[in-house]
Amino acid sequence: MKNLLAVIGLVVVVKKGYELYREYSELKREKEGRMSAASECPA
Repeated sequence: MKNLLAVIGLVVVVKKGYELYREYSELKREKEGRMSAASECPA
């Protein structure tokens, strides 16, 4: 029973970590896009 709970907990932690990583990557990509757009047209 302990092993089953440990596996379930591990899956939950890995899943949440992957979601946070994807969100971070998306925000990083958006930031780079905004910075390159700002450097192309200085206004």
